[in-house]
Amino acid sequence: MQLEYQVSDGVCLLRLNAPPLNTLTLPLLDQLRAAVRQANEDPAVQAIVIAGSGEHFSAGADVHLFQHLESPESAIQLSRIFQAAFHEVEDSSKPVAAALTGNVVGGALELAVACHYRCAAASSRFSMAEVKLGINPAAGGTQRLPRLVGPEAALQMLLTAAVVNAARALELGLVDAVVPSGQELDGARQLLRSASVRRTRDRTNKVADPVARNAAYEQAASLVAHVRPEIVAPQKIIECVRTGLEESFAAGLLREQTAFAECLDTAGARNKIRLFFATRQTGKLPELADVPAATVVSAAVVGVGTMGAGIAQALLAAGVRVTLLDQNEAALQKGLQRIRTALERRVADGKLPRERAERMLDLLGVSSHWQAAAEAGLVVESVFEDPEVKRAVLKRLDAVCTPDTILATNTSTICLDALAAGLSHPERLIGLHFFNPAQRMPLVEVIRRETTSALTLATSVKLCRAMRKTPVLVRNREGFLVNRVFVPYLQEAFSLLEEGATAAEIDAAAVEFGFPMGPLALIDMAGLDILVHSQRVLHHAYRYHGPLSPIAVRLMQRGHLGQKTGAGVYRYEAGSHTPLASSDTAEVIAEVRDESGRHPREIGREEIVERLVLRMVGEAYRVLEEGIARSASDVDVAMVLGTGFPDFRGGVIQYARDLGVDRVRRRLEELAAECGERFLPSHLMREEPGTKQGVS
Repeated sequence: MQLEYQVSDGVCLLRLNAPPLNTLTLPLLDQLRAAVRQANEDPAVQAIVIAGSGEHFSAGADVHLFQHLESPESAIQLSRIFQAAFHEVEDSSKPVAAALTGNVVGGALELAVACHYRCAAASSRFSMAEVKLGINPAAGGTQRLPRLVGPEAALQMLLTAAVVNAARALELGLVDAVVPSGQELDGARQLLRSASVRRTRDRTNKVADPVARNAAYEQAASLVAHVRPEIVAPQKIIECVRTGLEESFAAGLLREQTAFAECLDTAGARNKIRLFFATRQTGKLPELADVPAATVVSAAVVGVGTMGAGIAQALLAAGVRVTLLDQNEAALQKGLQRIRTALERRVADGKLPRERAERMLDLLGVSSHWQAAAEAGLVVESVFEDPEVKRAVLKRLDAVCTPDTILATNTSTICLDALAAGLSHPERLIGLHFFNPAQRMPLVEVIRRETTSALTLATSVKLCRAMRKTPVLVRNREGFLVNRVFVPYLQEAFSLLEEGATAAEIDAAAVEFGFPMGPLALIDMAGLDILVHSQRVLHHAYRYHGPLSPIAVRLMQRGHLGQKTGAGVYRYEAGSHTPLASSDTAEVIAEVRDESGRHPREIGREEIVERLVLRMVGEAYRVLEEGIARSASDVDVAMVLGTGFPDFRGGVIQYARDLGVDRVRRRLEELAAECGERFLPSHLMREEPGTKQGVS
């Protein structure tokens, strides 16, 4: 049984018992409906409490249910089942209270608002996260939430998936009481003393004013004005709320059902849901199932620049004691201050409780002596991306650390074999490639050599999870997965620039495709020197990539490295990151074209997108063919989380499959004839049949 039924002192406790997260499955919903009916028929019961088990009330609906919906009719039917179950709760003739704790998300919150009263633990957090999957809440959430908190606050939660803490939930009226953690069950019982039935659907005090309703709709429209047309959920959510408030509660429930089906019928929602599951599979490695991974409780980070400081923050957030290690005392103090400032900023923004920030700082230490790394369970090397520098650091660490210490390098392109030479325990070397900013970016490439020990690998994956990062396991070869696929995209942007497209046109085309920013603006932010260095490594390993356009190299030679120098492809005013047209860049482009005899041509947006994205597609299939990545879904997860490839397109490989692999392969062959062998499709692409014709 996934639901426990207990009666004591006139109160029936219905405890969700579906570990680990009490997700709402169809059997659990059936049991819930039956238990509510039983309690209503039981003369010994005067009131009902619905509670979770352990630290969780419920993580919401079992998302696996969405994978098996084969038609709009099946989606509507699933919505009806959830709505009917929560309607049974709300229709109870005896008062029902929810005892809430943990993260109360999506369907769990829809269940809670169907109860007559809600008591929350102080640590509880509430959100309606369905919009992140490209769907609308379909269990009554778009109808009951506005009636509890008002249309403006409800639409804000529904459209942004914003997380609301317990204190704010009490202010909004989302919950009726907040109690210390562990006392939510007693608090719910207290609410039920002399309580009467109070159905959420009948509450009108916060939705009666038509002026306020219209203002809320207008504000919601402005929130979703720039949402991609491929993502229909936000507009559907507004329609559901409006229907329920302007027509009736029942009409709103019906609109929820059809909207749910309409969302799931889009490629955007299907791709988002696919990535949701794929992201949760990347760290599940059957070959490590029996390996007793160690828990890292102490770590050292060598190199305290921006990346090192970010890695340290990620470790601190996981409760790991961290020592910043650098022989330059001034650099140490600068890194320490960078971390303190970052944590203070998060506290000021309300994103981090001050007590937690103070605990993190208590775990942080600094040292300029190598011996400080001796007893660490893991040491992350985050020094300059140069093989000689990294090799020297790793050798020093190898000499002072115990044989059990994991040595991790944060290299983004360098083959680990070049770094393992001379180590006494090369089997403990692993690559942990974080992405900037490391404290926020969710991806870590976990790079293993052929001789990397299973314990090293299992412990590293476990640590990534503790840091709430998504680990993607890749084999060791220059560029690994993400940079191997992404640097060619950046390289192609400079080729287009040389041929005649403007920087603004290239970046605008990429943003229109769905990237958060264009490739040239991005490389200005990261640094042209980093691109030149990375592409040099990759060109040496993969000669078919061809050279980087001289435009990038000459800009770097002039000291135009991007935002950090005030000029790159674009120029920047002091204190501003707004890209502006650069006369220096125009001069460099003209020089390069004159020397090559190339005449600029007009390049349309379609060609720009095609060359940028298909260059990535071709390289992604090579990564798969060589076994660098374990699966196509791992490639897609890594490129979405690591580079901002649009999730509604499903990732690089899924995008090709949606277009039709045969069609993409033929176009790559045409581009190879026009532009060079860098576009030649891999053998794997020739072997994989097209899965769908037509344009995504």
